[in-house]
Amino acid sequence: MKKILFLICLLPIVSFSQVTIDSLNARIYLKQVHEVGLNQKELKSKAYEWVARSFNNSNYVTRINNESQILAKGAFDVGADFTNYGVTVYSPRKVDYTLDLQFKQGRYKIEIVDVTITAGGMEEPFVFYLADFETYKGLQRKLIAELDMPGTKATLRRLENESKARKDYESLRAYYDEILPQIIETLESIDTSLLKYIKSDSGDNDW
Repeated sequence: MKKILFLICLLPIVSFSQVTIDSLNARIYLKQVHEVGLNQKELKSKAYEWVARSFNNSNYVTRINNESQILAKGAFDVGADFTNYGVTVYSPRKVDYTLDLQFKQGRYKIEIVDVTITAGGMEEPFVFYLADFETYKGLQRKLIAELDMPGTKATLRRLENESKARKDYESLRAYYDEILPQIIETLESIDTSLLKYIKSDSGDNDW
C-alpha cells in the first residue's frame, strides 16, 4: 500500500489493473470495455441477470434499464482497526457508487463512478485518502470551521501542535492504508464477476 501512496504523490492519475485514482480531482473510479462474442441483446440480458443476482439487497436501485444501458446504484462495506489516543476500535465505512453498463454489438462498457465514502452517515471526502501532512492540516482546519461544534477549539489547538497533529495524521494514514486497498479490490471484483458471468455458458443453469 505504501507503493500505491508513493505513486499517487508522484502522478496526478494512477491506474491499477482496472481501477484509476485521480488525485487532481480526488476521485476513484473504474472504466473498462470488454469484447465478448455476444450480440447487444444477449449482453444486456446476461448483464441484467448478473445485476439481479449480485445486487439482491436493499442497497441496490436500478435507475435506467433499456436495451443499451443499465444504470444502478450500489453500496458495499469496508472497515479496519483505527487507533487514536491509545485506543483501538474497529471503524467501518460505507462505500456508495453508480454502476453504468452500456452495450453494443460484441462488446460492453462498465463504469463504476460517483464513489463516495461515508462514516456514521457523514461523507468522508476522498481527498483525505490522498492527502500529505500539510494538506491534511488544511483540510482539518476547513472541516473544523464548517462544523463549528463543541470541542472544536480543543481540536484546533491539537492540530496546531506539530507533534500531536503528526501523530493523529499517521494514525489516520495507517487506517486509510487498510481501507483503500479494500475499495480497489471490491471495485475490481465487481468488474471481474460481471465479465465471468457474461462469458459463462448459459447451460450451466441446467438441473
